[in-house]
Amino acid sequence: MALGASMGVRRCEKPPVTAPTAPTTPAASATGALTTAAEKHGWGRPVEDDDFTGKRLDPDDWTIYDGPGHAGKGRRSPSAVAVRGGVLTITGTPDGTTGGLSWLPGARKHGRWEARVRMDRACACYHPVLLLWPVRGGGGVAPRGGGGEIDYLEVTDDGTRRSALFFLHYGSEREHRQLSTRVETDLTRWHAFAVEWTSRAVTGYIDGRVWFRSDDPATLPPGKMGQAIQLDWFPEDAGRTHRDVPRDARATLQVDWIRMYRL
Repeated sequence: MALGASMGVRRCEKPPVTAPTAPTTPAASATGALTTAAEKHGWGRPVEDDDFTGKRLDPDDWTIYDGPGHAGKGRRSPSAVAVRGGVLTITGTPDGTTGGLSWLPGARKHGRWEARVRMDRACACYHPVLLLWPVRGGGGVAPRGGGGEIDYLEVTDDGTRRSALFFLHYGSEREHRQLSTRVETDLTRWHAFAVEWTSRAVTGYIDGRVWFRSDDPATLPPGKMGQAIQLDWFPEDAGRTHRDVPRDARATLQVDWIRMYRL
């Protein structure tokens, strides 16, 4: 299965929004109280899951990136990915050494994915991401031949980790478009982010509540996609770091568990 190789490098920039932006929902609870979409909406038992209870990732389930960093900047190193105390942690350092990985069983056309995550305040140059990417999408700034991209969590803030974004990319490789929305919440606390992708719509959830939805057929991915978890380095964003956040602090993205459900 070529998913790990095809997802080793993802798009380097967000293009201008060329479709109407999806509406923003009210802020999530500041307490970080966890309600999952699976529980609230009755998704049943997961068909695949990982609670990261071992001492290392199962190589039959995960491909850890090892090579050039996002857009060829910095480096994605297996040493930046660790499992400890039932939590997966990706760490990014000031020199641009960071990590990413793809979940090999988590690839299909249509389904539901959910993960419980948190992150530390850190340089704005680090963007935590949960995404679905076409299995045969290759690398670069857009999937090879088109096919879309679903970023059901992406953080591009000033490093205070106070807002989350959902991006739905669609269209051809050269003329890709996007829909997006934002929610304000404390991402240093645990939250459950989920996406449901059906033949009729793509819907995003935070702690069981809908915060994004598109049912426009033109925006829906045409083929099988796989799950990736990445902490991407954008050194050009370092200057946006909030004055109260040290730019040289290590960035982290932590995942308590990840699950996939059938429709």
